[in-house]
Amino acid sequence: MTNIPKTKLDWLIRFRRAKTQETLDFMLDRALEQLSSTTDKAEAILAHAARQDELDSSQRVF
Repeated sequence: MTNIPKTKLDWLIRFRRAKTQETLDFMLDRALEQLSSTTDKAEAILAHAARQDELDSSQRVF
């Protein structure tokens, strides 16, 4: 990653590219491999959970 997000909001914006749960999980795995700080990893995990909730909500609507 060239521009590594730092905040939960930055990660959420990046994770919104994922349209399926599989893609979202892959993106998180790749991010965690590249991050070294526990704080940065926590931010990515929290954003992953937020995007997961968004995906779940959109699936229930349709």
